[in-house]
Amino acid sequence: MAIQSFLATRQVFTAAEFSRAFPNSQTDRNLLSRAVRNGRVERVRRGVYVSKAGPFSQVTPDPVDIAVAVAQDAVFAYTSALQLHGTLHNLVNRTQFFTTRRLPSFTYDRQDYLPHQIGKRKPESQSLLTASGGAYRVTTREQTLVDCLTRPQLAGGPENVLRSLAGFTYVDAHKVADLAQRESLSARSRIGWVLQARREAWSVPEETLSALRGSLGAGPSYFWSSTQPKDGHWVNDWKLYLPAPEEEMAAWLNG
Repeated sequence: MAIQSFLATRQVFTAAEFSRAFPNSQTDRNLLSRAVRNGRVERVRRGVYVSKAGPFSQVTPDPVDIAVAVAQDAVFAYTSALQLHGTLHNLVNRTQFFTTRRLPSFTYDRQDYLPHQIGKRKPESQSLLTASGGAYRVTTREQTLVDCLTRPQLAGGPENVLRSLAGFTYVDAHKVADLAQRESLSARSRIGWVLQARREAWSVPEETLSALRGSLGAGPSYFWSSTQPKDGHWVNDWKLYLPAPEEEMAAWLNG
């Protein structure tokens, strides 16, 4: 039957894709409902399905494919961007992406999906080809660095952020500094400290660091926590409190 062929060739699909394959066919829609009931198809959320038939019976779908089915304009961010760039230090059961749509978070197969609605500023992104042959939109290295340091709680915390950023062999420091100007003073302090700590590895010009230092305001800023227990290790250059000694955190970043 046609539906069996469809389910054997489409692991992740949407209701719209199913309708295009079987237009005006109530019988096939009934068969899809039956396939959901008997476990040959799983419903991820409204309008998104995973085939468990034929070659997919024992195959876990790639979370990025599910995210793209939910939001076709998905741009992967935070830990998901680090993972797609190949630098994520601690693997997490979380898929994060930007989208123009307002979508609730959801969980499927023990994986959490966190959509972040794009505001007025569209994130800088690029297309990345994965080992499986799929091409996905993901924030650039520079945008990923800025995003993760602006909201480190979405990137697994300070140690995971720094050890993951250490995997970037190069970033464009001028681009990072430009992106940083859109963010808060505390984010600029974190970004400036990271650029200084990776100055040699990333060939960061002194004028870029000086410009960032000049934009920090009175301070102080905090890398992780401004509430008890507060970050307690002061870095005068960046008017920044760190949660661990500077030498230790620099070691996370420089390996």
